[in-house]
Amino acid sequence: MTTPLGYGELLQCPFEKAHRIQAHAMSKHLFKCRQNYPNQKFVSCPFNESHRVAAVDLKSHISECEDRATFDTYKYSICTSAANVPQNAVSPPELVYNNSPPKEPEGIRKRDKREKTTTKEQPVRLDDDCWDDMNAPAYNPQKYCEKASVIRKATLKKPSEKKAFYECERLRLQDLKLTND
Repeated sequence: MTTPLGYGELLQCPFEKAHRIQAHAMSKHLFKCRQNYPNQKFVSCPFNESHRVAAVDLKSHISECEDRATFDTYKYSICTSAANVPQNAVSPPELVYNNSPPKEPEGIRKRDKREKTTTKEQPVRLDDDCWDDMNAPAYNPQKYCEKASVIRKATLKKPSEKKAFYECERLRLQDLKLTND
């Protein structure tokens, strides 16, 4: 049976040398450990964020870092032309703009403004509604409940207030029942 990637090797925590952490959990551990040791100042490796070293040792770490190989492979790749061409010789990319008018969906015929029906003779609703002009009064649920046959509950009231409220509710529902019959 093979061990999953990152589970086989144990890494040493830069904050506490006694901590041994699996590679896949190193970034999570560093986040927690950094809070426990706020006085220790470490800098991150530019090739791997989970590599934390003292600022004075950063230059030597950069020259010896095992993750530098993947970066160098990317930077000096033969297949990319940008690595082989000087910076001033690279031309900026050409921008393509869509200046064509929007297309009508297929199967729909343009209507004349005077026309009230489409080709299938279905009436078309002319939208004259303006949702910005709201001259209607705001909805008040208390007023609606007073006029509708709904059961209301007395909450956050003293026992004497609840008793009076339920008596008024009983009378209100009787009146509504008489007016509906």
